Amino acid sequence: MRRLAYFAITAFFVTMNVLLWRSEFRAVGDGTPVPLAKVWEKILRAPDDSDLEIFHRKKKVGHLRWAANAGEAATTNAAPASDNLEEGMVRKVGGYTIDILDGRLDLGEGRKRSLRFTMNTSFSTNHQWQNFAVQISQRPMSLGLNASATNETLVVDFQQGDERLNRTLTFAQLRDPKLLLQEVVGPVPLGLLTGGVLGGLGEAGASPELAALPALQKMSLGVQWDSRQDWLKIGSAKLRCYRLHASLLEKHHITVYVSRVGELLRVELPNDIVLQNTRMLLL
Repeated sequence: MRRLAYFAITAFFVTMNVLLWRSEFRAVGDGTPVPLAKVWEKILRAPDDSDLEIFHRKKKVGHLRWAANAGEAATTNAAPASDNLEEGMVRKVGGYTIDILDGRLDLGEGRKRSLRFTMNTSFSTNHQWQNFAVQISQRPMSLGLNASATNETLVVDFQQGDERLNRTLTFAQLRDPKLLLQEVVGPVPLGLLTGGVLGGLGEAGASPELAALPALQKMSLGVQWDSRQDWLKIGSAKLRCYRLHASLLEKHHITVYVSRVGELLRVELPNDIVLQNTRMLLL
């Protein structure tokens, strides 16, 4: 009986270690699925920023810094004297922010061909976006976009030299090409929209841009992400990570590799654009 019990315990121990090895160190098929919310939470709570170099067809064309932070909820209660939190830790999360800083994209030779950009996005505790702002500049031009989920508005601020255009668009206008066309072009007779421009889209000679308006109106902007555990090859070594994948219009693919603590390692975008973490370039 002692030998039988010893054999059973040994078999159980070996079996559990084999299963653990398979789940942790062996890629099965396309990887083990993981909840998207889990990976997203790790990205929002990443302890370090991600410095990413931008490559187009293996040629370096820019740089950006990705910074995700968890903000502390506002409270009127004083912190207890015995509360010894480490620097950077929060007592209660009140929201999240993602910033893209020091963004630079080289479009050609010289500083005048360099495009600068920054971005800020805020999220609630349940990961719903609240505000989105992006600033793009290339001398003497600058473009600012500021969207608010609360007000359902998008503010467009464009400036080139002494000329400036500031326009506020509602989400309803963005969803309806007719309303967007009226806001951008100006007042257009209803008969021209229904019977002339949009009504004659199928006729010969119709503008391809105008012919695409009904399709744009029906197009869904929702993107389905697939999240799995995977390996990322770095030289001759492999790094355990999470892999996020999404398809745009069924032919453009986006793949994001995230470390186990939420740091961005590699981002693969359409048109052979790759964002690579600078730490990996040093390995």
